[in-house]
Order: sequence, then C-alpha cells, then structure tokens
Amino acid sequence: MGVGRLVGRLVEESRKPRSVRFKAALIAAGLTTFLIIIPCLLFFAAYALDRYFLADRVRSLEIGFAVLCIAAGLAFAGWTLFTQLRTGKGTPVPIAPPQKLIVTGPYKLCRNPLQLGVIVYYFGLGTYFGSLVIGVTMFVLALILGSAYHKLVEEKELIAKFGSEYEEYRSKTPFLIPKLWV
Repeated sequence: MGVGRLVGRLVEESRKPRSVRFKAALIAAGLTTFLIIIPCLLFFAAYALDRYFLADRVRSLEIGFAVLCIAAGLAFAGWTLFTQLRTGKGTPVPIAPPQKLIVTGPYKLCRNPLQLGVIVYYFGLGTYFGSLVIGVTMFVLALILGSAYHKLVEEKELIAKFGSEYEEYRSKTPFLIPKLWV
C-alpha cells in the first residue's frame, strides 16, 4: 500500500464517528503498544548493540537520570494525551484522531509532543534497565522511526484534513524540539 493510499485511508477512517468505548479500547491498545511492546523491542535491539560497549559505567548517575527521564517523558506524553482527549475530542490512534487541529498546550511548544514524551520515556527506560548506550540507542531508533512516520504519513494526513490551517501552524511551530520561549 502506497503512502498516498494509506493517508487517504486514515483520513477516511478518521471521519467516522467513534464511541467512547471504542476510543477507550484504542487508547488501551496504544498504551500497551507504545509503553510496553515497542520499548521492549527497542530495548532488545539496543541491548544487542550494547554488547560492543562494555566500558565501566557509573550506574547510580545513570539510574537517577533515567528515572528523571521516565517521569518527564510520561508527564509530557500524558499532558499530550489529555489535550487530545479534552481539546481535540480524539485519541493519538490514527483511526480515532482529534477532530480539530490542536495548537494549544503541548502543541504550542512543538508539533509532535507525544513523540517527544515517548522518546524521552524510551531513553529513560533503556538507561534504567540496561545502560546509557541502550537508552541512547532506543531514543535514536524511536526518533528515526517516529519522525519518518510523522513526515511521510501524518503530515500528509493533517494537510488533507486541515489544509491551510495546518500549513500555517506547521510554518510557525517546530517539528519536535520545543519552542520554550512561547
């Protein structure tokens, strides 16, 4: 399936009315996927790479930093999810997305705050359970995969749904690195 067909299908699915129960099930599936399954896969990939970096580590410093990143990543992702539910009346799941363009809350800082929160969480998780190398590897892999999806699929879908309103927002708001001087 080409990207154009995928985007068309996502836009078509996003216009269907969804029940609260359906949205709750999608959120549960999304949480399971993005907070457990994907980090496990990234962890095992990074752990395999870490075997080549067997240098001594300062684990207590890594653990403290990892816990801070886990908490910050989950808080930012949670803020984003809450904003999508409350302001956008939707979920992060592509077939039940927000029904209007959200430009407030975390979306005022960057266009992809959920990805930012999740990759910081992955970094903390990989560092906590493995090493700094595993955390960095999980962060980079998730950054590449998430950014590719956002650029190749989600941005095209948002342009198809919101047109010039999204184009204007996109021109003023950074992709991922927050604009903290708002």
